[in-house]
Amino acid sequence: MASFSKDLLNVGGLPVQVYSSIESDASKPVFILFFLHGRMGKADNLEPFIMPIYQDLVGSALDQDLVVVTFDHRNHGGRSVDDKANQGWDEDESRSNDRHGIDMFAIQDGSARDVSFLIDYIPAYLYPESERKISGWGLAGVSLGGHSTWTALAKDPRIQVGIPIIGCPDYLTLISKRAAKFGISLDSSSKYFPESLLTLIRKEAPPSTPYLMEDVSNPFFGKKILVLSGGADPLVPWDASQSFVEKLAVGPLGYKKVVVQPNTGHTVTPEMVKEFSEFLKGVVLKT
Repeated sequence: MASFSKDLLNVGGLPVQVYSSIESDASKPVFILFFLHGRMGKADNLEPFIMPIYQDLVGSALDQDLVVVTFDHRNHGGRSVDDKANQGWDEDESRSNDRHGIDMFAIQDGSARDVSFLIDYIPAYLYPESERKISGWGLAGVSLGGHSTWTALAKDPRIQVGIPIIGCPDYLTLISKRAAKFGISLDSSSKYFPESLLTLIRKEAPPSTPYLMEDVSNPFFGKKILVLSGGADPLVPWDASQSFVEKLAVGPLGYKKVVVQPNTGHTVTPEMVKEFSEFLKGVVLKT
């Protein structure tokens, strides 16, 4: 028996999928969690992870209902424009995407902006008569979606919960490691990393924020964050994220849990999904 229902919604031209519990209680407020897929994937790929989370919530005594919203990243799924723009660098020139360093940041930043757009407008589409109160907003993401999760947490104060899964907050560290394998450096005279891009990243990415500060100048201060990574991930290595994550301050009212699963590559494991579910039940959906 299904533990959730699924509806399709067109929000200002952006198609989204909306999941809700079959045990939804109209008297409770609703917590809305956006969930973003990985590079070269699509929103439908997330359903195998959403299903066990809702199954785990059945019968739980929670103060809020959970609504999960998914959509395709820019240039992915139903929004696909150019397949090569989703590819990485490759030793085979015919397959290599010279703009990989540009495209990946643009897409992850664009998806973070899409989440902010949806926070603005989705309440009017979901609850046109204000029939449900929205208690809060969160964002989870896998791989590319995990990168977007960090970006959105840094930029949008309304997003108070973040679950980056096999994602990285430090784009320049991550992409420089990847570029080095192909003899590419982060040189502003290079076509791979134009000065305009490097200026934008250094101004906008999470490491540029006062993330160490124990006050409200820190955009992560007071937020609830669950970090899930693989200890042997070759594509998004933990050491690209480790310094930022370990130093990140969330303050006395915030919450930070970091789970680096040993001997685990670039994949979402059942153990990660269980941590995800327990975090929602124990930290997010109880007041």
